[in-house]
Amino acid sequence: MIEHKSGLDLLNHLLRGRISRRDALKRGAAIGLSASALGTLAHFGGQSAFAQDATPAAAAPAGEIVWALETTVPNIIPFGGIALAQWQGKEFMYDSLLAWDADLKVIPALAESYETPDDLTYIFHLRQGVKFHNGNEMTSKDVVYSLTTALNPPEPGVKVPYLGNVVSAEAVDDYTVKVNMSKLDPTLVGTLAWTNYTSIVPDGLLDQVNVLSEGIGTGPFKLVEYSQDDQIVYEAFPDFWGNGTGAPGVQKLTLKMLTDEQARVAALRSGEAIGSTFTADVASTLASDEITVLSGLTSAPKVIQFSMVNDVPWRDKRVRQAISLVVDRQEIIDKVYGGEAVVTGAIPPGYGDWPLADDVVAAAYANDVEKAKQLMADAGFADGFDVKLQAIAQPHEYVQISEIVQQSVKQLNINVSVEPLEIGTFAANIGSGEFEWASTGRGMRGDPSGHVVDFRSGTANNVVWFGDGWKNDEIDALYDQGLAELDQAKRHDIYNQIQTLLLDEMPNMYTVVSNKYQAVSNTLHGMYVFYGNTNPGLRTVTVTEE
Repeated sequence: MIEHKSGLDLLNHLLRGRISRRDALKRGAAIGLSASALGTLAHFGGQSAFAQDATPAAAAPAGEIVWALETTVPNIIPFGGIALAQWQGKEFMYDSLLAWDADLKVIPALAESYETPDDLTYIFHLRQGVKFHNGNEMTSKDVVYSLTTALNPPEPGVKVPYLGNVVSAEAVDDYTVKVNMSKLDPTLVGTLAWTNYTSIVPDGLLDQVNVLSEGIGTGPFKLVEYSQDDQIVYEAFPDFWGNGTGAPGVQKLTLKMLTDEQARVAALRSGEAIGSTFTADVASTLASDEITVLSGLTSAPKVIQFSMVNDVPWRDKRVRQAISLVVDRQEIIDKVYGGEAVVTGAIPPGYGDWPLADDVVAAAYANDVEKAKQLMADAGFADGFDVKLQAIAQPHEYVQISEIVQQSVKQLNINVSVEPLEIGTFAANIGSGEFEWASTGRGMRGDPSGHVVDFRSGTANNVVWFGDGWKNDEIDALYDQGLAELDQAKRHDIYNQIQTLLLDEMPNMYTVVSNKYQAVSNTLHGMYVFYGNTNPGLRTVTVTEE
């Protein structure tokens, strides 16, 4: 049996130190957790895996583990990598100034604290004695170099909008960094805690190594080998600044790239891999006395992305609305995810209380083929058109969603050609705008604004994806208000208005967000499904002999 959110919540509470091991076992039995799950709980203590004040220092890491990644990692560039796979490959090597714990609480990382003396300034006080993997101490010079490079990353990195209000970074002294902003921006803290685009590296790193396949960071693991399409090998970094937090928990971590799900199943069952991510139906077959299945919602809304740079039929809102009206999200939920998914708007369910209510989103997605046909006729496209739909080839869910869309829009005489692409090519095309439609997924964002920034005219992705083909002045104004408002209640109202407008405008067609399933050997302790959809639990997991 798969342990759903109640079991995962119990595990997270135990990891956070909110309940004792004894209470966890009692509560687990009360909600019907399996014997294997209770056995796994018994291995955990109550100290938070991410607690910054953890004492005493953690024991030396022991053991080696292989984690099977469900995708290939095209490169491990520290800045501007927009593919989730890139972050999954490098997240153990790099840290940012701030971090999230498993509950998305912002905690100190390379910066021990920060302050905002005025609306346009952030002052970060750096942790002293932090070592890079090359043995050098981290100072403000390295942070300034990293943040400056993050603002304009070299290719194949892509300039992202989340740091758009950062003007510059400067060193005040060896352990103090001043970040200058162009305007008040309440999102910077969350963006830094997200860490994806703000890795801290040694000064001049891009001139020293090939960052496509090499890297030097401050993380718990030091890179040993990157082999494209095969594996990434890390070893524990003995001088990791956070050794007192329980990281790293193992001596050697290998990320084995296995895009074929049955190959991952075989690797897990044979012991070649200690865990991996699986689809819901496959995960349901894996739970046993030797294997525990964890599940949880992640910030990965699936979306059909429309490019409107060129003069295309779907520049007309009525065409986009018609397409949405014939795509049955419930069919996607049932056929692709075995019922283990929910509909989503631009801000996905699970992202605190920021998303629109589920019933509001579901009502906007109600199928109406006749209305859709009338909209197409009114727009002058009753005879339809041809379009190419690019899809991430692996995991296969993106192709499956594309095929459902392909069949659905035939009702509108739209002829869709589905083109599966490996992740590197797909990400490059998305970054450069070389697509018509794309079946993709959004990822974690540091602030609710990050989920809607692409719809603000003039931002980096907006220019590449929409050009002058789509613009909404009301959304632009609301977006700017949200970035100039510190009152969270008022911000909620602003982002509700933006999401409601997006349901009508449909500049991208959101579909569903699914549960994520990870199956792990019961010899692995401390793993959890992270809402951000990466695998930070591997930083602190431990392993016991069978």
